[in-house]
Amino acid sequence: MEEVKEFKYRINTATIIFLTALCFYTIFTVFTAKLNVIIMIVIFTALCFVVFIGMRPYKYSIQKKNLTIHYALWKNKHVDLMRCETICDPVSRWADIATRPHAIEIYTDTKKRYCFFPKERVEFVHEVVKANKRMHCTVKEYTDVSRILEKKDRKERRKAEKKAAKEVQSQK
Repeated sequence: MEEVKEFKYRINTATIIFLTALCFYTIFTVFTAKLNVIIMIVIFTALCFVVFIGMRPYKYSIQKKNLTIHYALWKNKHVDLMRCETICDPVSRWADIATRPHAIEIYTDTKKRYCFFPKERVEFVHEVVKANKRMHCTVKEYTDVSRILEKKDRKERRKAEKKAAKEVQSQK
């Protein structure tokens, strides 16, 4: 049975600040405004929470060759990792410079772009690349760490092979 790897979604700091300020404004309005203004502000605050919390992913899971994006109020979205070509850091766009510093983008063979915001970036990229070894990876954090980890794994594998060979020779 294939193991499912799950990664939590990293909420944008600007979203947290906006929702916190909106809550304080709503509480202030409840004590100072008229009833019709209070109703409008409370409805607007509830809609903002539904959009920013309920319609955003709350986790990603990778099982076999599929990546699933889990939403709280929508149906889950599935991405076939075998159809993906590239995983990279976000491409600079003026509209997204401040809002997406921790994004990871995956491009499919039809040039469709998926943006992911996992808390554990290196582990997420490692699992995606492990699921599709043909994928071109240019995520800087992962490439820096993966070279070191691969070198360490090779050393440990060689040591284990030598140790196993010595044990076999000593038993004979």
